[in-house]
Amino acid sequence: MGANAILRYLAIPLRTAPLLLIGTFSVLLVVAFMSRFTGIPLALILLSWFSKYAFVVMDSLADGVVEPPTLSIEMVNPLSEQRPVLLLLMCIGLYFAAEWAGQWIGQRGALVLLFAVGVTLPAVVAVQGATGTVVQSLNPRRVLALIGRLRGDYVLILGFIALVWFFSRFVVESDIGDRLPLVFRIALLMYAWLALFSLIGGVLYERRDDIGLDDVHTPEHWDPGEGADDEPDERARDREIDRIYAEWRGGAHANAWKTVMALVNQSGDQVAELRWLEQRAAQWPDGRLADRLARELLPRLLAKRSTGEALDLARERLKKDARFRPASSADLLTLVQLARMSGDRATARLLLQDFSKLYPDDPAQAMVDRLNTQLQ
Repeated sequence: MGANAILRYLAIPLRTAPLLLIGTFSVLLVVAFMSRFTGIPLALILLSWFSKYAFVVMDSLADGVVEPPTLSIEMVNPLSEQRPVLLLLMCIGLYFAAEWAGQWIGQRGALVLLFAVGVTLPAVVAVQGATGTVVQSLNPRRVLALIGRLRGDYVLILGFIALVWFFSRFVVESDIGDRLPLVFRIALLMYAWLALFSLIGGVLYERRDDIGLDDVHTPEHWDPGEGADDEPDERARDREIDRIYAEWRGGAHANAWKTVMALVNQSGDQVAELRWLEQRAAQWPDGRLADRLARELLPRLLAKRSTGEALDLARERLKKDARFRPASSADLLTLVQLARMSGDRATARLLLQDFSKLYPDDPAQAMVDRLNTQLQ
């Protein structure tokens, strides 16, 4: 990777969204430190959120999204991102493993072992960014293959990690660092951490054709099948869906939906655009965006009298999640009638389940009660 590209990725944390995050969190961490014992919960929360955001930045850059996302509530969901915890556990496990090995191979041997295993940790993180899965990053063959394919760029990542380590020690331990305001020192360290993840994401994107990880099942890389042409506009659409997937995978669901609606509003055929997006999102392990797209698409299909397609779409989403329902009760009742007329009483009954809970105080409740009786 060239010098210009390196500088471009190192400047990513200085863009508006991450820079505001660094500034805000630096001030809050100073407050936490000044509060001493009572500030520990706040410090832990902030560091947890910041570490998750670093992975989101890496994912976005690896998928070719240049503008870093804004931190959102979805991103900091403790159940949505486990990679920082895994990385911490691996570092702790490596430390104790080296201590144990020192009893058998001596301190020098333990240091060599610690270094040999430690240099693979960035590759573990990089595999997570390339594949979006933790499982693949625990595959030694996959990790070593990535190191072999990146070669000089992996040495670049290791060199920057060493630079960050020396820089951090300078900021924390040197006399010059001691003279800097605490909030500024924290901001410098946070920038260095984000810059490291930006560099890893940038390397993954710049070397995406050489990495050779496309054999991993990643839903954002859709195989259109044999004979499909590779027109520039199709490649551009693939990049858009990759961007949406990166935002959704990173927990920025609101940002992902804004991107979706921007594409739909710009399209000359909004139904076709929604249909294409829903078909792509339906391949993802997380079906929530596909459900939301289906809810957006259903009323448009019904308005165009594409009743067969609308019913098929509802059936498809119900197979994935029996809790799926249209956005409005009117659309639901239309689908129920369509299913009933086609002889699909099972779909009609399923759509009517929990109507009173999903659409409370709906004036159509009396009609639903009659339909439930007729469908028994």
